[in-house]
Amino acid sequence: MKIQLTKKLASILAAALLCTSLTACNNSAAVNKSNNEKEKNIIFGLNNFHTNLDPALEFNGWFVSRFGVGETLVKFNKDMKIEPAIADSWQRVDSLTWKFHIREKVKFHNGKAVTAEAVKLSLERALKLNPRTQEILFVKAIVASGQELTITTKTPHEAFLGNIADPLTTIVDTSAAADSFERAPVCTGPFKVKSYVANSQVVVEKYKDYWGEKAPLDEATFKYIKDDNTRAMALQSGEIDAATNIPSNSISLFKDKAKYNIDKISSLRIILSYENLNNEFLKDTAVRKAIALGVDRETYANTLLKGSAVSALGPFPGVLPFGNIKLKGYKYNKAEASKILSSAGYQDADGDGILEKNGKKLELNLAFYTTRSELPVIAEAMQAQLKEIGIATKLQSYESVANVLKSKNFDLCLLSVNTAVTGDPQSFLESYFKTGGSENYGGYSSKEVDELIDRLRTEQNTEARYDIATKVQQKLLEDNADIFLVSPMLNIVSKNSVTGLQMHPLDYYILDNKVSIK
Repeated sequence: MKIQLTKKLASILAAALLCTSLTACNNSAAVNKSNNEKEKNIIFGLNNFHTNLDPALEFNGWFVSRFGVGETLVKFNKDMKIEPAIADSWQRVDSLTWKFHIREKVKFHNGKAVTAEAVKLSLERALKLNPRTQEILFVKAIVASGQELTITTKTPHEAFLGNIADPLTTIVDTSAAADSFERAPVCTGPFKVKSYVANSQVVVEKYKDYWGEKAPLDEATFKYIKDDNTRAMALQSGEIDAATNIPSNSISLFKDKAKYNIDKISSLRIILSYENLNNEFLKDTAVRKAIALGVDRETYANTLLKGSAVSALGPFPGVLPFGNIKLKGYKYNKAEASKILSSAGYQDADGDGILEKNGKKLELNLAFYTTRSELPVIAEAMQAQLKEIGIATKLQSYESVANVLKSKNFDLCLLSVNTAVTGDPQSFLESYFKTGGSENYGGYSSKEVDELIDRLRTEQNTEARYDIATKVQQKLLEDNADIFLVSPMLNIVSKNSVTGLQMHPLDYYILDNKVSIK
């Protein structure tokens, strides 16, 4: 009996070992398969970075959108046409009322269902935290019922639908922990935040319960590599798989189509220089006009930036239907600039090449930031050319000029800004040039401009809107509200193993559920 039991036990053990072996083999195959799937990771190199990940603060929503994490009620396609996103349909009930149907079965990254009430709370949070939200939406009331969301505006608002696509209105779960918004906001996109290191990198992973087509990538890392040469070298060495805004002097390194993809398009951006109208010299219209005549936009675009930008006339790029149309602007004319200053009483009394008036030298600070490669180049060129007409400029370099602008601690300040985030002129003009506008850091104020911008809120005819925008731009040029310099091209360069990656006219779209890697 004992022998029989021993034999039986041996058989059981053998069978168990066989099962264990088979299980191990099966598990090994599963692990290998899993590892193969997890190889679909991609690393991006970015030239600028957010202050944190709370989409309601500052312009952080742009980054949350770029990372494929955040979504809005509607979005823009590459042709700048509005498409459904979290809302699958909408209608304008009357001049003040918009109704949206929130798509069924959309879930936040924590698994909670997205209802109209959740969207309402998210929009109200953005309205409370960021004055720009009210500036672009003019919200009077928001009402939620089931999956139906009704928004009433204070006045008729023709640009409302496009404005609510701004990533500032990214939908978040407001019931999430208070400390999660800055490091891992709970949104609805095809990717969710996996890890966050301030001023360094963000890692996102595929959201498996995404309402739309699931992303082919498992993970994406966004590294902050602010130096242009370092970012280009990282792409060449294989440290990263894709990079945004490769500078003009490095783009030729990636011309081999067997190795790299380059997607380059005309941008909706403008590089401008704020003029602080509280400065004693910049209050003088003669000085502002002389500066407008004393900078050579054509040379900046064609020579310094090697054709990677086009010269600007007004605040909107010429690719827009309301940009550069019928405008009378400024062309480089050093002699005329000098003549204007002389007629206004500015003289070089001590022969040092810098003009003076009332015993004070005509000296200005020129601030710029380094995360856009074209800005330092333009700053140095402006410094040299303004000196030729007797204006001294001291260059002030920053990683970000956000605090410089808010504190008004500048005379001139370069900024690269997307002027048509909604495909319409109203939002940009409202924020940057209306009296008290949230981005009107130079302090420009004009009753005529304010009244024209107010007309944009109610004008429904498209051509009439363009005509109003043209009148505003012409007045800005006449007043020299700011200096409009060049419109840069946008590019994204990647290894040829990367697929589905395209540059969008609105550069707050980068990663989506179409991007993959072989």
